[in-house]
Amino acid sequence: MHPAFDPESITDALDRADMDLWTRQPPRSDSARLRFLLSRHADHHTLAARLHISPADLQAALPGRRDVPSEQLHHTITREVARLWQPLIRRRAHHSLAERGGMMVHFRGWFGFTGPAGSSDGGRFRLLTEQLPAPYIGRLFKAREREADEVTLRGIVADAVGESYFRVSPTGGLRMVELKDIDYIEFSY
Repeated sequence: MHPAFDPESITDALDRADMDLWTRQPPRSDSARLRFLLSRHADHHTLAARLHISPADLQAALPGRRDVPSEQLHHTITREVARLWQPLIRRRAHHSLAERGGMMVHFRGWFGFTGPAGSSDGGRFRLLTEQLPAPYIGRLFKAREREADEVTLRGIVADAVGESYFRVSPTGGLRMVELKDIDYIEFSY
């Protein structure tokens, strides 16, 4: 697992899975990556906000200004490049997956229906690998494109795994599926 990515983040897990789709590798050096990012953002202030640094810190990190950005900035740059690299290839793959399915999720976390204690469907730590139903794949990718927060993404994954694992639609009944306290999560397609 790449140290720049959070093993508990659904957003990062989707970006890691998309890295397997790339037909060519992104720039390797931080200066080349920053040039790429600058070409994708309207101005320095927008990029600085995406990287969670001040515009002055971005100016200092630009190619030719400082040799090595901090480790935290390096990881943030890596994640931002992964998010933006080869968008057409990513979009085609996501569209295909949303139509035909074929997306697997593997995670360890607290998962189950809310409800009376002691039920076999009750929440507990589980290590699961499940194939997500196609309609949820489309919802997940659309939410990711809108940069939905982790809570929203976690809800979509919980409903999808709930339907796949328990064989019932979680939104069809009175009980709700929860996924929380994720140790790690990975997607493959």
